Amino acid sequence: MAEENSSKKEQSILGLSTSDLAGLSADDLTDNPTAIKMILHYYRQLVDENMALKNDKNTLKTYLDAYTKHKSNAATGAILLAMSNVSIGFGVNLLSSEHYWPGTSTLIVGLSMIIAGIYFSFGKGKR
Repeated sequence: MAEENSSKKEQSILGLSTSDLAGLSADDLTDNPTAIKMILHYYRQLVDENMALKNDKNTLKTYLDAYTKHKSNAATGAILLAMSNVSIGFGVNLLSSEHYWPGTSTLIVGLSMIIAGIYFSFGKGKR
């Protein structure tokens, strides 16, 4: 069974059977330079097509990686901005009830989270 699998792998190039490549059999190739040139040309086309597909795959993988990173940064920014709203709300509430130091420090933390959230949402990853 292992011998059958190895012989099947040896008989194909890029998933095409080598016994009938480009519509030519081994008998058609014998002492026929035109047919040999044709099959070499066909093989070169397959190699070029394979290389183009590999390049497209690499390009799309790069786009996917960049999109995933940007999506993660946007989610982090959104969480920081939501937390900053809560922190600023508590800070303003504490300031209006005459708790100046806790209110001011909570307000400063909220403003810092706004800056960090904006950085993650828009600035990080642009460089």
